[in-house]
Amino acid sequence: MAGAADKSATSKPLLDIHVHLFGTGDGGTGCRISKSITEGLSPQSLQFRGLVYALGLEVKGKTLDQRYEEVLTEQVKSSGLAMAAIVGQDAVYDRHGKTDWERTSFYVPNDHVFAVASRHAECMIPCPSINPNRADALDELERCHGKGARLFKIHPPTQGVDVGDPKHSKFFQRCSDLDMVVMVHTGHEHSAPVIDKDLAGPRRLVSALDQGCTVVACHAGSGWKSDTPDQLPKFLDLLKRYPKLWGDTAVLGSAGRVTDFTRLLANPLARSRLLHGSDFPFPAAPLAFAKQLGDELAQRLGKEKNWLKKDLDLKEALGIGITSARQAYDVARIGEGK
Repeated sequence: MAGAADKSATSKPLLDIHVHLFGTGDGGTGCRISKSITEGLSPQSLQFRGLVYALGLEVKGKTLDQRYEEVLTEQVKSSGLAMAAIVGQDAVYDRHGKTDWERTSFYVPNDHVFAVASRHAECMIPCPSINPNRADALDELERCHGKGARLFKIHPPTQGVDVGDPKHSKFFQRCSDLDMVVMVHTGHEHSAPVIDKDLAGPRRLVSALDQGCTVVACHAGSGWKSDTPDQLPKFLDLLKRYPKLWGDTAVLGSAGRVTDFTRLLANPLARSRLLHGSDFPFPAAPLAFAKQLGDELAQRLGKEKNWLKKDLDLKEALGIGITSARQAYDVARIGEGK
């Protein structure tokens, strides 16, 4: 029996639990992205234009949103992964629960997430985004669950939401009732304008965990070596107290996160509770891990053209990629009925 169980575990499909959709809204997708990201000389603006160029998103006769979907699909299908969870991005909401477009830096509507995932159901699952501050948060949760979503994401520092606020207890209780996996950004954010970095502290996950939710702390409370405060220790502390808490490895393959990724991998409990995520379209940087891997292997991994495969291969070289990708498939409950 033990041998059969081992074989089953090693044959499970591989899932990337953290892959972003984004767009400008051309073509009627409903996406939005602010000028603070698309224009100017801010780090986010330069990064955005660099990604558009590197991924070849400007193609005559095609919208950026359409081209991004094509590139993403090509990448997933040739990555070695079975599937990717396609993540949306809800808006910022005011104190009345109404959309605040002025403070919303980028937006990917849930209907677009479901449409893209449906068009590529053989390799994608939907991960909508629901800001608990919205007036209809419970209704949107029920709607997304009814459409087949088994996980959703909240991005506190860019959506301006405190997931630890007691007013959200009813929302998280319903998440627990529906067995919806709650993915929450934790740690420092460098790719989009931040409303309040303290909202990304792992300690704010306690309310949802106390309601019985399965919670994925995206990025595992990590940051750059220069970021303050250091949020990773609180994530490690919570892992000891809550067996339904996980972290994901999204963006941990980048140069800025080498130190914190190394700290996570050195902790046996954390290592056992990490789920594979790439944070695509943000690429991994194998050369930044040359000290851990050796120059030859780091250089070889860096030559991989498929960004999703490069990220998975890097993490496998670090001893966690395939195991955490199989574990991600399990936690996401793919294939379960409504």
